[in-house]
Amino acid sequence: MENIIDTYRNRIKAMGYEPRRQEDIPAMMAAYCEAIANCKIEGLELVSDDHSFCLLLVETQIPVDVAIGLAQDYNRDVLSRQKLAA
Repeated sequence: MENIIDTYRNRIKAMGYEPRRQEDIPAMMAAYCEAIANCKIEGLELVSDDHSFCLLLVETQIPVDVAIGLAQDYNRDVLSRQKLAA
């Protein structure tokens, strides 16, 4: 099975979207760091793939509206893969 991060990297490459501006990257990184901190506060344990996925969204400068949909898909895929592995 393909690594989930590679799956999403390939999916993002195939998408036609206008990247965010370079000057938006620090704000995007801060937002993702805040989201990760909120997960920890809620007791959710993130794994390295979760961090890699967030960084992928930042690196690809993907727009927020597209990133939200991808994050929802990513979470469903992670849960599905966990069920298959159990």
